[in-house]
Amino acid sequence: MCYREVHCVKYACGHQTPSTERRVDCNSSQCRYSNAHNSNCHSCSTTCKQWLRPAQMVITQTSQSSCGHC
Repeated sequence: MCYREVHCVKYACGHQTPSTERRVDCNSSQCRYSNAHNSNCHSCSTTCKQWLRPAQMVITQTSQSSCGHC
């Protein structure tokens, strides 16, 4: 199944803040979110995956300071 990859900044206080995100395509014809899915699929709601996998958090930046909440 497709999923969202969320890029985060990790602060010295330990908190993480999302900065950007992107959708990662699973390339499955059985996933309604994939570019490989047939847009003319007539039984999509019963034969294809209807949800995304949980988002994957990826730390792409670190900061030596605390976040705005701390």
